[in-house]
Amino acid sequence: FPVTIEFSGIWHKVKQFVGLEKSEYIQNYSFREINSIIDRLKTFTGVPYKTGGIDENGMDCSGLLYTSYKLEGFEIPRLSKDQSNFGLPVSIDQITIGDWIFFKTNGSTIINHAGIVTKNKGGFDITFIYSSTSKGVREDNLTNKFWNKSFVKVIRPFKN
Repeated sequence: FPVTIEFSGIWHKVKQFVGLEKSEYIQNYSFREINSIIDRLKTFTGVPYKTGGIDENGMDCSGLLYTSYKLEGFEIPRLSKDQSNFGLPVSIDQITIGDWIFFKTNGSTIINHAGIVTKNKGGFDITFIYSSTSKGVREDNLTNKFWNKSFVKVIRPFKN
């Protein structure tokens, strides 16, 4: 029975997203919650990259999102491939702060990298925070050639 309720909630959001139900703007988190999550993410700036890491001793990209949301009281999937399906797709012209951005890097055939949008100045001028294998937690821009060619999609995450 709980699965039906959860599915029903997701189906309601999908119907709103595709226009079967009217909604002016689909945003699961309040602006205060988004700002708090982003502030939390930024406290990890400079933390080194560590595969599977979820704390200040080292973290990977999906671990950064997972830990930041968890510390703010929200449960999200742990792995970037699962995170990439934990929300509704967003077109480039609708991206806003708090949306999750995903990539296939270094020739990968599956999503293997995630970040969260921290600024959007329009078009591909989108800044996001993530955990870099070489420089640790940092912000970068989608206009960067590496990110632009690796870009896969953006989602607006479900609130859990």
